Amino acid sequence: MSCACHCAAQDGLTRLTDLFGQATVAKSKPSYSELVLPALRERDPEAALQKLDESASSLTISDMLYSDLPSAAAALNRSLVQLSSDQQYEILEEWTLPTEQRKRVRVLSTPVPTDAPPKVFARSIGERPRDNTFAVAAVGPVDGFFCSGWMLLHAANEMGRLPRLRITLKELHEQNVSGAEELLVLAQLLGSRGDLDMAKSFLEAQAALPVDATLLTSRDMTVAAIAAAAMQHESIQAAAEAHLASLVDRAVDERSIGMRPFLRIAHAVAVQVHRGESPPATLFENPMKFWVPATLQTAKGIQRGQRDGMWLTHERHVLHVAGGAADVLFCRFPLTGEFDFICETQSGGSIGTDGGLVYGGLHFQATGRNTTLSVWDADSQHLVNRHSPFARTGTQPVFNRVSIRSTTETSQFESNLHPIWFDDEIAQTSPWIGLRSSGTKRPVFRNLTLTGDPVIPRQVNLIAGDELRGWQSSFYEEVQLPFRNKVTGGADGSAPADTEANAGELDWQVQSGVLLGTAKENADEAEKPGLLRYERPLLDGESIAYQFFLEEDASIVHPAVGRMAFLLEPTGMRVRWLTTGGNDWTTLPMDNTALEPLSRRGPRSLPLKQDAYNDVRIEIAGGKVLVHLNEELVYQRDLDSGASTQFGLYRSSRSAPTKIQNVVMKGDWPETIPEEFLANPAATIDR
Repeated sequence: MSCACHCAAQDGLTRLTDLFGQATVAKSKPSYSELVLPALRERDPEAALQKLDESASSLTISDMLYSDLPSAAAALNRSLVQLSSDQQYEILEEWTLPTEQRKRVRVLSTPVPTDAPPKVFARSIGERPRDNTFAVAAVGPVDGFFCSGWMLLHAANEMGRLPRLRITLKELHEQNVSGAEELLVLAQLLGSRGDLDMAKSFLEAQAALPVDATLLTSRDMTVAAIAAAAMQHESIQAAAEAHLASLVDRAVDERSIGMRPFLRIAHAVAVQVHRGESPPATLFENPMKFWVPATLQTAKGIQRGQRDGMWLTHERHVLHVAGGAADVLFCRFPLTGEFDFICETQSGGSIGTDGGLVYGGLHFQATGRNTTLSVWDADSQHLVNRHSPFARTGTQPVFNRVSIRSTTETSQFESNLHPIWFDDEIAQTSPWIGLRSSGTKRPVFRNLTLTGDPVIPRQVNLIAGDELRGWQSSFYEEVQLPFRNKVTGGADGSAPADTEANAGELDWQVQSGVLLGTAKENADEAEKPGLLRYERPLLDGESIAYQFFLEEDASIVHPAVGRMAFLLEPTGMRVRWLTTGGNDWTTLPMDNTALEPLSRRGPRSLPLKQDAYNDVRIEIAGGKVLVHLNEELVYQRDLDSGASTQFGLYRSSRSAPTKIQNVVMKGDWPETIPEEFLANPAATIDR
């Protein structure tokens, strides 16, 4: 049985977004961001906290996973960081400690977004650019973690009020006031004369709870904050590591399994702090010579604090630790011709494994427990399931052999030597081998092998025929056609039955190799931006060129790298941070712009050609992004550390149709397959 639909039902992280996310939104209209951002734009975090409490008096794990609460908390953190320590203390003490009406200690602990704009964008919100303008919350060494109690304690420590606050919390704990114990324990981990034995005993007791004793609650996230803070003290690092591991094991039910990526990353950081020889930051660096990580990002996912993928490697084994809705390790060079790429990956087991492969812009995963091959597009929006009885499964993870076999005209996916999926020449628009997983899964890959007569092409035509492969339109919830081939469309390769019915809803489509962006008639939709991203990131030494037809300003198609769009304006180029919408945690408006005079190159006015095709080329070279327009270098800026480098085609509104052609990628790829890759595809970089 096969289907093609606009759904991302591939695992707990994406499936439950639909199951519980809609219910959460319906329960708490307006959204958390809509509640707090108006006050934060007025620089009034105290009012924002009160609004948040009115809506979130009893938060659940679902609120932290399937609503924009993480984005609202990140905005609150950004606003509080701008204040002095005494201002922070005054606001947070009043909000946290009990009152006559509220007989509990209040602490908000939640994952938050980690992707922050460069400080130059501070001018778009009327602030001076400072290093902490867009500060990302952290607890101890765990980035992307906001804890209001931790911020209160930091402010108290800087003001010399921490000892007195500890006394107050101890008294409240002795009175059995809810929430007092957790904040009291957290208070021991900061400043001088803290009772580390108290914190150690508390964490050991929490970790000793049976895995099935209780399901995760919002309180557990505050206990996770205690474990994160405890990593700063060598004597209790083991207890912190053990407790975070127990939280991962308890995140098993449908409502909390989406917290596994965050908890697994926090646990990995704890292991590195406790046992590693290098700092935790090395976990977020790509250690592989021949592979580059990429994570499917959407505006909604970012608002919900979803993580980028974390991959580790050891002795020719590659482990996917955690990540977003879809994580891929892409080969650094394209592969065509006659070849077989083979590896073994896990399926089954209680920890969630389910590894797969990518080629031709499609993601393949064969699972034994339901005898199914699942095939997704780069967006994870369209899914085809096929019967596949060839993968083994078990109560413990077992290895299966998966492979891509390519010829000069076709390619196929195989499960344990059995071909299941057959593709055609359209796969050559995305000829990147990839290892794939999803956020809640933790598969191992081993025995990576490339044989045959593979070819590394000198360039890749990223758009051809009448289909998009390897492109993602879901960042702003735009729509493209389902993928097609001889299997999904029938023996003659015709479109699925619902293609014509959905044609009027498409935001992006390809006709004879020309990419068309649809104009929207509805005024609200027309004012929204559009973004089409190529899933394989752009690397140093690579470039992508394209042509767009200029009729009016709204028909300009701007290049983007990661979350940065380079606006090709007639009066000169500016840059824009691509927000997640009008309620972005940065408080940046969607039409934000920043002027970087030192990055401009060439003539003051851009050499745009009216009623003609304009040539654009963007490249990364020596850690810099270079933008060329009609053969002239018009912009050059440093690539921000840690920033995504996915290439995108951005339009500032959808009020006019756009036309793009000749989208070509080139790189300083080797002419032949490196011998080291053939000997050990999982080779790592010498550090």
